[in-house]
Amino acid sequence: MKIVQICSHYDYGGAARIAASLHRKLLEAGEESYVAYGRGQGGPEPNLYCFDKSPEIYFSAFMSRFVGLNGYWNQAGTRRLLGFLEKVQPDLIHLHIVHGYYLNFRLLFDYIYEKNLPVVWTFHDCHAFTGNCGHFYDCRGFEIGCGKCPYLDRYPTSQFFDFTAKMWRDKKNWFTKGEKKILVTPAQWLKTEVEQSFLNKYPVKVIPNGIDTKEVFYPKGKEACREKHGFDKQEKIVLGIATSFKDPLKGATYLLDLAKRLGNTAKVVLIGWDASLEEHRKGLENVIPLPSMADRKELAEYYSLADVFVLPSMAETYATVTLEAQACGTPVVGFAVGGNREQLQDKKGIAVPVGDKAALAAAVEQILTGEANVLTGEALAQKLQMENSLETMAKQYFLVYREAIEE
Repeated sequence: MKIVQICSHYDYGGAARIAASLHRKLLEAGEESYVAYGRGQGGPEPNLYCFDKSPEIYFSAFMSRFVGLNGYWNQAGTRRLLGFLEKVQPDLIHLHIVHGYYLNFRLLFDYIYEKNLPVVWTFHDCHAFTGNCGHFYDCRGFEIGCGKCPYLDRYPTSQFFDFTAKMWRDKKNWFTKGEKKILVTPAQWLKTEVEQSFLNKYPVKVIPNGIDTKEVFYPKGKEACREKHGFDKQEKIVLGIATSFKDPLKGATYLLDLAKRLGNTAKVVLIGWDASLEEHRKGLENVIPLPSMADRKELAEYYSLADVFVLPSMAETYATVTLEAQACGTPVVGFAVGGNREQLQDKKGIAVPVGDKAALAAAVEQILTGEANVLTGEALAQKLQMENSLETMAKQYFLVYREAIEE
C-alpha cells in the first residue's frame, strides 16, 4: 500500500500523534507511507513533507478570524500539497484534521474527486460536518444548515461575521463529491452524530485511538514514583491538567473548586501551571502547581503516582489524556460529555453530570476512599492495553485501508 496522511501537524497534539503513530506502524510493516502536514516541526521518520509556509498560515488565520471564512485561503500551500500528491501517486489518502488554517478545502477535495482517489477520513472533532464549530455543544444547527451561530467566539473563531450557513453549504458540496470515502470516528457517539449529518451517505467505522502502552504509558509503580517526586506514600493525590486554564470550556476552574472542597484530605497536582495563574491559587494550600511536561515518560510517572485523574472538560471527542492516565493504572473522573461516557464505562472511571461540582467532588472522594467500584492499577492498565494500544489501533486501520483500496 502507498498511503499519504494529511494533518495540520506531525506528532504534536492528539490527531497529529495518531498520524505519526500510524506512519511508524506502516513503515514497520514495509508499506510505503508518507505524511504531509501544514506546519510545525517534523520528526526523524522518513517521508515527511511540510507544505505550508509560516506567513501563509498567519495570513490564513487572520483572514479566517476577520472575515469568518475557514478553509478558503492557503491556495499556494495547497497547490504544493497537490504537487506532492502528483509525485507520490498514492493508493489512498488518509485525512485527519483539515481545519487549522493550513488547507484550501475546495482545491484539495476537487483534486481527490478528479483523481477518483480512495479516502479514509478520521474525525477528531465535529468540524467536518458543522458550519465551523469543532464542537457544537448544545446546538443542533448542523442538522438544518447552520447560520446564526451561537459560538462564533470559539475555535475556529470568527471575530465579526457569521458565514456558518455558507460554509455548511460549501462543505456539503465539496466533502460529498465522490463515493470512495470511509469515515472513521474514535467513539460511537461521534459515529452517531456523523450519521445525522450531510455525510451520512458514507460508511462510518469506529476505531478507538491508541497510545503507546509498551514504552511510555504503563504503571510505573506508585510508591517509587511518589518517592522520586517528593510525595508521601500515604497521602491522597488528585491529578489534573491546567494547560488550558484560560479556556472556560476546558473546565480547569472546576479543579480549583474541587481542591477547595477536598481541603486537607487530598493534594491536587495541576500540570501546566504558570506564574500568571497564581492569583487563582490563593488560599488553596493543597494545590501543587507544576509546569507543562514535554517529557511524556515523566508525565506517565505523575499519572502513576496519582490516585485519580480529573478531566472536567465541557466537550471531548475522545480524550488522549484519559487513555494515558488509565494506561498507567489511574481511574478518571469527568463530565458525561462526548467520548467521556464511553471512555469511563466498564469500571474505568466515573462520569458525572456536566457542570455538577458537587457530583464531581463526590465521585473523586469515592475513589480516594476506595468506595467506588472502579478498576485501578494493573487491572485497569491491562484493559487499556487490550483496547487502546497502538498495535490494536493500527491493525484496525490497516483493514480499513485495504477495504478502501479494494472497493
